[in-house]
Amino acid sequence: MNNYYTTTQANRAKPSDDWIADIRKSYPVEKAIDEVFTRKLRNRNKAAGQNLDFTRLQKPLEEFLKKQTRQSDIEVLDLQRLSGGASKEQFTFNMVWQAPSGQKETRKLMVRMDPKESIVETHRLRECQVLKAAWGEVPVPEVLWIDPEGEQLGQPALIADFLEGTVQPPQPEAEDKMSGVGMYFNPQLRGALSEQFVQILADIHAIDWRKKDLSTLDVPTPNSTAAILTSFGLWERAWNEDTLCAHPVMERGALWLKENMPIVENPMLVHGDYRSGNFMYSDDLKINAIFDWELAYLGDYHDDLAWASLTIFGGPDENGDLLASSLMPTTQFLEKYEQLSGNKVDPKKLFYYQVFSFYKISVIAAATSIRVAHSRKTHLDAMMNYAGGIGYIGLSELNRILDIAG
Repeated sequence: MNNYYTTTQANRAKPSDDWIADIRKSYPVEKAIDEVFTRKLRNRNKAAGQNLDFTRLQKPLEEFLKKQTRQSDIEVLDLQRLSGGASKEQFTFNMVWQAPSGQKETRKLMVRMDPKESIVETHRLRECQVLKAAWGEVPVPEVLWIDPEGEQLGQPALIADFLEGTVQPPQPEAEDKMSGVGMYFNPQLRGALSEQFVQILADIHAIDWRKKDLSTLDVPTPNSTAAILTSFGLWERAWNEDTLCAHPVMERGALWLKENMPIVENPMLVHGDYRSGNFMYSDDLKINAIFDWELAYLGDYHDDLAWASLTIFGGPDENGDLLASSLMPTTQFLEKYEQLSGNKVDPKKLFYYQVFSFYKISVIAAATSIRVAHSRKTHLDAMMNYAGGIGYIGLSELNRILDIAG
């Protein structure tokens, strides 16, 4: 057993071709997910160290935009790194160009780019397609261009309009929180934002994805477990690729999730990370953008409901009562969702996805974030190590909810 453990950890640190082939065979995932996970493992053998000098991006960004716009006099000004964003490097800049009107124009844009290795390894073309599918249906930034393989910008990246607004309101006593974890919205904000939050989720699930270009998403067979099989495969594979140590709770969770997979009757577009911290509101208290679509897939709407109401993402009201995504009591959130979407909430399915949500949190925070920081493949080492603590909260909650499941 000790030799097996040592060999496995050596392969995780420096994956061999045979080990990568075995991992790919062992865990069923969507085609696009297999592509990015396999690339991650092959790149893991390369030198560590994330280049923090983002000014390196200036010249290739200008050249990329010249090709995309077919304008030779494009200028990139005021390139700045955005704070926040645990999984991707994000930058803003001003593009000076000749607009379709023929006039010189300055347009503020953002770049969303893969680091050398991410807390969540995802597919930029897939995220681009999902954002375009959501454009005009729900509030999202407009995606303009993409470098899906990083051939021109060095790493896979997409470029979108930059929107102004507030993600995290001022917190009591200036308490600094990781975005989306235990945030506080005052009563005025909750009153203005909570129903919008639910309505937008209902609108996401109502998108007719069959009429959209979503070629990077596998289409699961209706009335089957196909959607949850590949979705769970993603997280089980990530755990087995990234963890620095085995953990019995994760083995217990994986076994329960496999044995209790629910049927997905009618696959819908699932956001995959719908919660506080991933939406922005304007000065008039309108939600003007939903962010972080990188985990979107075709599956069961209960997944988004469980994630949005997960205790880790909740925050208390003035009486200390926990609110779903810090906005409203969970019972009210679920009732409002049923009312606005017409989709019934099945308590058994919701419970399944609550277990799944704690499993996912544990993979992200107790395995991948620590692996990425340990390997020096991120610009956010401190945040990744902080997330590791959240991972052990996730493991504790996973064990607790599995006790409830019996």
